[in-house]
Amino acid sequence: MGSADDVQGSRPMLRDQVDTLLETFEQQRRDLDAARVKLSAARVKATSSDNLVEVVCGANGVPIEVNLVSEAFKRSTPEKLGRSIIEATQAAAAAAGQLTKELFAPIVTAADDIPDLPDLIPGAPSIRGLFDAPSEPEPTATQKNWSPVEEDEYYRERSYLKER
Repeated sequence: MGSADDVQGSRPMLRDQVDTLLETFEQQRRDLDAARVKLSAARVKATSSDNLVEVVCGANGVPIEVNLVSEAFKRSTPEKLGRSIIEATQAAAAAAGQLTKELFAPIVTAADDIPDLPDLIPGAPSIRGLFDAPSEPEPTATQKNWSPVEEDEYYRERSYLKER
């Protein structure tokens, strides 16, 4: 009879734990829905260090707009302009990643209050690692550094017209 009394005595405690888990789950679901709505409308901007290029990305980091100042082709070489576009695009993508991380922060924090999947099902994969930040990619290629003389000759000789 002692074990039956133990089971009866633990039911309210188990019920409270289940109720708490369900409340946390419902709050996470609401937070997730709100984050999805905000992410679908989110836009981030970044500008190159030379202020020639502005890139607008969605929350997924994919460029939506690339804007060049009107004198971009006068003030820069095609190669430098390409680097400026890449710089602004990468900065906008990084800002989008940061925004996504910030919007999901309440959900990740709430997840700390509930058991992880392996705690409930031995051998199951953890779901807490889903929001770990990916590692930074390695640079792919080295860029040619133009000397001021080469750049001046590039425009004076109009070699930008000959490269096609």
